[in-house]
Amino acid sequence: MKFYGLIGEKLTHSLSPQLHKTIYKRTSTHAAYKNFPVPADQVEQAVNSLRVLSISGSNVTIPYKETVIPFLDEIDPTAENLGVVNTILNTNGYLKGFNTDYEGFGLLFKRRNWDLNGRHVTILGTGGSSKMVVQYVKDHGAKSITLVSRSSKAVLENSLITYKTYDELSDSKGDYLINTTPVGMFPNMSASPVTAETITRFNACIDLIYNPLETTFLKQAKDQGKPAVNGLEMLVGQAVKSVEIWENRTFSETLVEELVHDYTHWKEG
Repeated sequence: MKFYGLIGEKLTHSLSPQLHKTIYKRTSTHAAYKNFPVPADQVEQAVNSLRVLSISGSNVTIPYKETVIPFLDEIDPTAENLGVVNTILNTNGYLKGFNTDYEGFGLLFKRRNWDLNGRHVTILGTGGSSKMVVQYVKDHGAKSITLVSRSSKAVLENSLITYKTYDELSDSKGDYLINTTPVGMFPNMSASPVTAETITRFNACIDLIYNPLETTFLKQAKDQGKPAVNGLEMLVGQAVKSVEIWENRTFSETLVEELVHDYTHWKEG
C-alpha cells in the first residue's frame, strides 16, 4: 500500500482525507491518505520526512504552497511558472513539485461555460492561490486584473494588473470577483472579505473556500441574484489530478462529475 497526505498548518477544516479515500475506492487504488499538520518552523523537516518515511506523495495547502519549493529536487514547468506547488511526487526519495490547482480552478469555468476573454477580474488576496488564479485568468484572455490586499504592495503595475487595498474598492467593478483568502472559512464563517455593496458591482462571485459550501461572501452574492460558486469543484479537480500524477494513471471526467455531486450532498447532509 502507498501512503499520501496533506501538508498544511491548520487542517481541521480539510475534506481531503475523506475525498482521497473515496477516489482510491472508486479507482481501485491501494493507498491511504492523512493530514500532516506542520508548524511554520518545521516545513523543511516535514518535506524531508516524505523521503525518510517513504511517503509516495503529498498535497500542500495554505500557507506552505510557496514555502516548500526550496526543499524540492525539481519543479514541474507549470508550478515553476506559477511559483506555487500544491502536489509533491516522491520517486525513490526524489521530490518533484506540481500545481494541480490550476486545472482544478479551470473546472469552475468549464462546467459553466463561463468566458474570461475580454473580462475584468478582481482577485481578493495575493498569496499562493492568488498567483494561480492570476495566471489562469491571464492565460484565458482577461482584459484587466485587479489584485486586492490589506496593504499596498511594493510592486510594479503593468498594462494588465493593478493593485488596490480593500479601502480602495469603493470604485471597483467588473465581471468576476474572486476570493482567494481564508476569510469566511470554518470556523469563522460569519466573516466576509468585502461588503455586500461591493458585490453589487460585479456580475459573478467565486470563493475558493469549500467549508462551508456557502460562505457569507457567497450568500451576499446569491441574495443579490448573482451567480456564486464555491471551491468544491476546484478541490475535487486538483485531488483527482494529484492522484493521476502519483499513480501515473488517467481517470475519466465522469469521476470528477460524480465526486462533485456526491460531496456537495455529503457536506450538506
